Amino acid sequence: MYLTIHRGTNEIGGSCIELATNSSKVLIDIGLPLDFNLKTKEQQQLIKLQVQNWCVDVDAIFISHYHQDHHGLLSEVSLEMPVFVTRGTASMFNINSVFLPNKTKFDNVQIIKPATTSLPAIPVTIGDIKITAFTVDHSAYDACAYLIEADGKKILYSGDIRLHGRKGILYKNFPQDVDFLILEGTNIEKSNTSKTECDIEQEFVKLFKNKDGKLNFVWCSGQNIDRLTNIFKATIKTHKILVVDVYIAAVLYEIHKLNDKIPSPESHGIKVWYTHPIKYSIGETNYSLLFPNQRIRPIEIINNPENYVVVMRPSMLRFIQQNLKVSKANVITSLWKEYEKGEKRFFNWVDLQGYKKLHIHTSGHADMQSLKTIADYINPKEIIPIHTLKKDFFETVFRQKIKLLEDNESYNI
Repeated sequence: MYLTIHRGTNEIGGSCIELATNSSKVLIDIGLPLDFNLKTKEQQQLIKLQVQNWCVDVDAIFISHYHQDHHGLLSEVSLEMPVFVTRGTASMFNINSVFLPNKTKFDNVQIIKPATTSLPAIPVTIGDIKITAFTVDHSAYDACAYLIEADGKKILYSGDIRLHGRKGILYKNFPQDVDFLILEGTNIEKSNTSKTECDIEQEFVKLFKNKDGKLNFVWCSGQNIDRLTNIFKATIKTHKILVVDVYIAAVLYEIHKLNDKIPSPESHGIKVWYTHPIKYSIGETNYSLLFPNQRIRPIEIINNPENYVVVMRPSMLRFIQQNLKVSKANVITSLWKEYEKGEKRFFNWVDLQGYKKLHIHTSGHADMQSLKTIADYINPKEIIPIHTLKKDFFETVFRQKIKLLEDNESYNI
């Protein structure tokens, strides 16, 4: 069997892995580089052409989770090729096809059922390659790792993973003593232990407890189910009301169908606000007809700002200026703080209003010690770095043998 990491050996995101035998070929992830929008049109076109070349004679594609840096180039792939994803990833694809009209709707998506703490996996066989999914803890709901078996070898691809979320223990479902572990290393340099998602919930509780008359704005990913659940739990504990836009409401609504522990507007008292751009973009879709009893008018929030926690994003600035301008507010970033640098207009306005800026966040990726824990549990013969800017660190961190590859380098395993 031959392994080729087409992209990801020297960067975070944009991952794409090829595994091929003499008769079968699969791709694992087909991600968009994180800096894609910063590249010239010529560079972007070259990336799209590369993907089409990688897909020649490919029998199937397997996606680890719904973040763009792992699936964002699927739109360049033949729609006849089967694409395997978990139910959570399929749900997010469907939601984005409604709210983001420029996103391709994939009718060829097939569901793969991963191993969890309570259910065994149902493997998929593509020719002479057997692939088994394992649910992992990440900032994307229903993210998974993949075990690939062929030609008498076993390769485990971690996907994006961490241990400090609420489902960190899931790594113990992984097979042990595999031949190769393709391991993400986003935070390979981070020696400090990451905050847990429970820690994040408590930080929100402490903040929301303040009786200072402030409205709390939170900027977080509308696809980070763990973070949205933490914020919701914090509002319940502090007797506040969570307000989300219709996109996030739809995300929670759909994921709640898969897991009734996830809060949903209809059953958990979450209020829904409609900003004009979103309202126009979804038109008369089903989501525009949902949540009639959960809709909230901005004036209700303005009249009692201390009672509400509003999840927003900087692109809503104009709507907030026109409809939700209050005298006092906290603006909490619950994302990688570097994202603030790309939203200068929004944060300049926040400063002009005298709003307090805070940062409450933890990574979706494992720290150094967690990566060691995962590797020691699996005990592979070799570790192959991916999704990292510092692959040379692997040789100083792990006791296992490290195989360093370059993009598009073929390795006979």
